[in-house]
Amino acid sequence: MNNKRKTGIIGCGSIFHTHVAAINSLCISDITAVCDIREDRLNDAAKLCPGAKRYTDYKKLLSESDAEVIHICTPHYLHAEMAIAALMSGHDVYLEKPCAMNPPEAKKIIDASDKSGRKVCVSFQNRLVNTTAEAKKIAESGSMGKLLGAKGIVTWHREGAYYTESGWRGNFATEGGGVLMNQSIHTLDLMYYFLGEAEIVRGGAFLNKNFDITEVEDTAEAYIKFKSGASGIFYATNCNVVDSPIELELYFEKGSLLIRNDTLYRCIGDEFTAICKNENIIDGKKYWGNGHVRMISSFYSALSGGNDYYCDIRDAVQVLDIISEIYKNSEIKPPYLKI
Repeated sequence: MNNKRKTGIIGCGSIFHTHVAAINSLCISDITAVCDIREDRLNDAAKLCPGAKRYTDYKKLLSESDAEVIHICTPHYLHAEMAIAALMSGHDVYLEKPCAMNPPEAKKIIDASDKSGRKVCVSFQNRLVNTTAEAKKIAESGSMGKLLGAKGIVTWHREGAYYTESGWRGNFATEGGGVLMNQSIHTLDLMYYFLGEAEIVRGGAFLNKNFDITEVEDTAEAYIKFKSGASGIFYATNCNVVDSPIELELYFEKGSLLIRNDTLYRCIGDEFTAICKNENIIDGKKYWGNGHVRMISSFYSALSGGNDYYCDIRDAVQVLDIISEIYKNSEIKPPYLKI
């Protein structure tokens, strides 16, 4: 007897392949429908998902296919619209980050989830990779004392073509923001994941490069005071000459934990000890780790009545609140804040 669920995937770009690899490796669902407005991507998707029905209109997929769970892998500006439509047509939703373009949009998804009784998992998959999971375990054990604060650093490189060739990056109307909403959102989310809800956010967003073709920020910084009493500093830029490893450091009374280059280190005085590494990825970019596999597995388990942790939409909106506060103090800000 086949107890697998049936999955539809909307958006067949680069992240699509990671979702397919994760679902297939877990053997938890059959991909029965795929959708994209580009025929070339649909043709490629058909090779990876033989037997899946193909759609160029996502609304037809929702109304005509037998899919129970919908994965949304489209550009940012489509996330809220598609998630709400999927929920209200009776589907559970696995939603790529960011969950929405801003907090008001996210609230509409939450309202639709409440009204429909369907679940939404947001793909902040880095919460579940080895290094994060082990750091969380150590932090909660109290073995290093009280968690005092954190530092998050993202220094990457993006050229003009990265924005112009996408058709949607580089504009607030379609991307929702720049380095805050796209490249560094996972790092900010992990700061929230460890330190809890923010109480005070001070910072700014800046456009230093590619200003002739983009309107979104490529650099941002912030000081964050959390309700727990801990504090954090954050810096992100796309103006570095290379993609440097992301760094997240957690400071405790008895030392610190550092996540860098897919490795977790314990730092006591001058001693750095490697504790664990992230697993090799199945498909996709290295810095995603195998978090997609774990988050998708946990979500599908929860849909079947399990108690596995997954990132619910209500928890995912917290990072949008932090980003919104950074924008409020900036010269560069999205239209919804220009009141």
